[in-house]
Amino acid sequence: MNREFKASLAIVWGTLSIGILAALLAPFAVGHERLAGLVPACERRARYGTECPFCGMTTSFCDISAGKFSDASHANRAGIPLYFGFVANEFCALAFVRRKRGIPCK
Repeated sequence: MNREFKASLAIVWGTLSIGILAALLAPFAVGHERLAGLVPACERRARYGTECPFCGMTTSFCDISAGKFSDASHANRAGIPLYFGFVANEFCALAFVRRKRGIPCK
């Protein structure tokens, strides 16, 4: 791969990682009730009356942040694996940034 392509991928990954970090921190910073009011209603549920694969994901993330894993799984079964996938992404992004800046990882 050429340098420009690698740099582009790093920029896109960094931008996505910032958005993911915001999604992970939102339940702590904003709180469940306020966050539920900020997130728009599901279009699929509103139009067709059926749930989409992401229905309940906000509730699931808030429950995981509060340590309620059973409730999180009930809200959306994919919430727990996605949440921990996001956490893993953030650790990888942190390691990448540290390596690029020459900071050793312990």
